[in-house]
Amino acid sequence: MALKKKKRVQKREELAITSMMDMMTIILVFLLKSYASTEVTVTPSGDMQLPTSTAKKAPELAVQLMVSKTEILVDGVPVLNLTTVQDEENPGQMMIAVPEDEKKGQMITDLYDRLLDKAEQAKALGEASGSEQHAFKGRILLQCDQTLPFTVIREVMYTAGQAQFSEFKFVVYKTE
Repeated sequence: MALKKKKRVQKREELAITSMMDMMTIILVFLLKSYASTEVTVTPSGDMQLPTSTAKKAPELAVQLMVSKTEILVDGVPVLNLTTVQDEENPGQMMIAVPEDEKKGQMITDLYDRLLDKAEQAKALGEASGSEQHAFKGRILLQCDQTLPFTVIREVMYTAGQAQFSEFKFVVYKTE
């Protein structure tokens, strides 16, 4: 007796393209979020030597305040020239200082005026945009030559603080 073979009905299998598209969309969004970054360009002047650090945090967008051996700049615009005076602690040595006629106590008047204008502009932009992301945070990127005396840096920081900039981010060269 011969047995009959059953014919198999071949079903055509299809891919669930909708599920694959959902998966690819999720992966794409994840990659875009993880690789998104904002570029902050920081260019030290030729007569400035930044200190080095092993910090891993990237710079954030903020007002750039540069203090070189010869001048102070805000967002690349010169504010005032520094001078050299006799160092009282080391006779015969010269040190960099802010001219006395440019100061009121610890505050540098021209720098204060420029930074206060920047703060007011940033507040106005933040209010106009209505976004928390663009709100004024009082953040400043401070670039200082590593050979500057601390008195100059202290006066600059005090002045920035008086002009409503309370969060300082120091710019340094990254070492591996």
